[in-house]
Amino acid sequence: MKSLLPLALTAAMAVPALAQDMPETEFNVVGSIGSLSMYIDKELPFWTETVPAETDGKITVNVKPFTELGFKGGEIFRLVSNGTLQMATTVLAYNSGEVPMNESADLVGLLGSVEELAEVTGAWREAYADFLETEHNIKLLGFGTYQAQVIYCRDEFTAIADLAGRKVRASGASQQAFVSSLGGSPVSMAFAEVQSSLASGVVDCAITGALSGYKAKWSESAKFISPMPVNFGLAAQLANLDWWNGLDASVQDYLTEGLLELEGSIFDLAATETETGLACNTSGPCPHGDPAGMTLVPLTEADEALVAESVQTAILPAFAERCGAECVTTWNATIGETMGVTIE
Repeated sequence: MKSLLPLALTAAMAVPALAQDMPETEFNVVGSIGSLSMYIDKELPFWTETVPAETDGKITVNVKPFTELGFKGGEIFRLVSNGTLQMATTVLAYNSGEVPMNESADLVGLLGSVEELAEVTGAWREAYADFLETEHNIKLLGFGTYQAQVIYCRDEFTAIADLAGRKVRASGASQQAFVSSLGGSPVSMAFAEVQSSLASGVVDCAITGALSGYKAKWSESAKFISPMPVNFGLAAQLANLDWWNGLDASVQDYLTEGLLELEGSIFDLAATETETGLACNTSGPCPHGDPAGMTLVPLTEADEALVAESVQTAILPAFAERCGAECVTTWNATIGETMGVTIE
């Protein structure tokens, strides 16, 4: 598979050989969902193994996933902005109701693969970084992503249109607009609360990553799954700008390059996990445990037409209204140009 390392990096990229001149630096990082592979396989070893090894112990990082720290997720962006948190990983859709720009690159129904997501984030990166620094006192250090976000339901459905009248956990404004356009009722809910809510009937369906839902045992209550990629769960590595500006330049240089490498490895991992997740949730093979035995609901031409209609009549207009004229101009000049799509 072609690596999805950011286009800004070149084959000659190397970690700065500045450890001998680097001051001893210790800080805290809030990671992503602690039970999932983005944290377990990528973030955690980066902070606890790679960083101390490559800096000869000059950088010490205390890292914990937000799910172990009592956070729900939506507050992470604000806490980095105001300096309560020094650095954190957050799914950008968690805060898209307050900051619509955050979901620009991961709107429902527009992308079909992690590879496409990597391409559009590359086009958007500079404009988004400027926005974060100017408007939110945040330094963008890299992106991450989960695999394709898919639909899990307790009760049988044969088409996406069957979500009409159902309560659906939707993460972020774009997913909520999509569910509403189908006639469903979107419900905002933290990831950790979904399994019990499916079991008790608080929600009928829920959207999350194909492998993420398997690892969270959603199949214990949800018995039907659609393979349609709703969107992808784009995340970002963010630092408080004031805190970042106080770091030594050698530390900044090292973290800048290291986190871009981490981004590439996360995207590479996510590109393989959609297929793995769907197999694990259904009949296998599954390298993560026993297949869950869920029923796969095949995607139809009618489903694809319905999603395309939702994009044009609901997703893009709602995003434009939330985000405003300046945001739409930025979107058209970066993501839209890359995709050949224009928001009028």
